[in-house]
Amino acid sequence: MTQLTFKNRIDDSQMSILIHLLKSWDIDAEITSQQVLAQPKQHKLFEKTFGIWSDRDIDIKKIRKENYEKRTKRHTNDTL
Repeated sequence: MTQLTFKNRIDDSQMSILIHLLKSWDIDAEITSQQVLAQPKQHKLFEKTFGIWSDRDIDIKKIRKENYEKRTKRHTNDTL
């Protein structure tokens, strides 16, 4: 047995055409559907980066302020 998997939703008319084509080539085909359950995302790689900053005195307010200054400086340079 060979299995063909469609990763996107196929409407009934498209599926009917495919089945008709396969049967015209004497290929015995049937339609089965399987519900795919979403896998929870793993953020382990992100968590591993926490140790990088353990010896530095840094906080989110400082990071946001520096980022804001860089963005506004870049934006003013772009408009000149």
